[in-house]
Amino acid sequence: MKNTVNLLQKTRSITFGIDASSANKKNRTGVEQYAFHLIEAMKKQPLKEGERVFLYSNSPLGGELLGKLPKGWESKVLDWKLKSGWMQGRVSWEMFKRPPSVMFVPSQGLPRIGKNLVTTIHDIGFKRVPKLYDPKVRKRLLKITKRSINKAKKIIAVSKFTSQELQEVYHVKPEKIRIIYNACDTNAFHKMKEAEMMPTLQKYRLGRNFFFSIGRLEKKKNTAMLIRSFEAFKQGRGLGDPYQLVIAGDPGFGYEEIKKYVELSEVKDQIKILPRPSDEEVAVLMSAAVALVFPSWYEGFGIPNLEAMACGTPLITSDIPVHKEIVQDAAIFVLPGEPESWARAMRQLVQDTRIRTEIVNKGLERVKDFSWDKSASQTWELLRSLV
Repeated sequence: MKNTVNLLQKTRSITFGIDASSANKKNRTGVEQYAFHLIEAMKKQPLKEGERVFLYSNSPLGGELLGKLPKGWESKVLDWKLKSGWMQGRVSWEMFKRPPSVMFVPSQGLPRIGKNLVTTIHDIGFKRVPKLYDPKVRKRLLKITKRSINKAKKIIAVSKFTSQELQEVYHVKPEKIRIIYNACDTNAFHKMKEAEMMPTLQKYRLGRNFFFSIGRLEKKKNTAMLIRSFEAFKQGRGLGDPYQLVIAGDPGFGYEEIKKYVELSEVKDQIKILPRPSDEEVAVLMSAAVALVFPSWYEGFGIPNLEAMACGTPLITSDIPVHKEIVQDAAIFVLPGEPESWARAMRQLVQDTRIRTEIVNKGLERVKDFSWDKSASQTWELLRSLV
């Protein structure tokens, strides 16, 4: 009898469900990038005996997600004819009919039912700085986050700052939260040689004298303030000054105001707005830039900070708690509401080679503390602790 029990224990199947719908999007930003790179890193780590993984999505997986499924991994398309409600409707039904041992959703939302649910909460900016969000989006995020906090067995927070925010605002118990840092794709983001960068720079008609900003053109990212900062930087530099501001990203909440700022700017000819380029092109633009300027009002982590450091690009970032936590001393920190201070920081990087070199060297060292493999290992440890 004892041998039979031991045999059953050895062959017991443990299934992990992972929501891959965010990772499966063609043009990934923020949360989608997190989901994609985390899943890819989790795939690299071998499963234990009896373990299986289902990648749930609302459409067939494409690219690397489908093409490199290791042994024990399976794609499962959960069809849903409606334009919305996939997680609450179709995934909830799957959790009722065929529940996995553990269900992980990387994108801050959870199905209505299910056991051993785990989700990642990236930030609660919609709660802390509500004026920076579209009211409809904010209402949806408030509802999703409240439900997820109530239903989750465990919550992944992407920084100590986000963990503290969850404890202070939503009164989540510390033992329910696991802090697992984000990382950046060091295959794409690294120090580049001139030859690697030339095709992209030629495509966008750029030299090497530009400040770079990446992210949605929206209030939360503080894009309008950045434009005012660049105007202040350009004052007194004279006709023919080569420095430009390149902002890459798609329109977000408050874009119309940002568009007017650009149209009315005295230096609009030196401001270049690009639709979100590919990840490979973003890496080139970041590597070629004089500096990354990242003036967000609020972040849960701030992956572009890591990407700049990995590229050996000097970083000017907003003086907010999470950036201090992640970047430490590898940047010039500026309060997000002070355009003149941002202009001074830009001038400092242009004029002071010593500061540039110091920031770059510190950044290249600091970014070594983050990797998707480490994040994946810690995520597996958390998921397995629930079975």
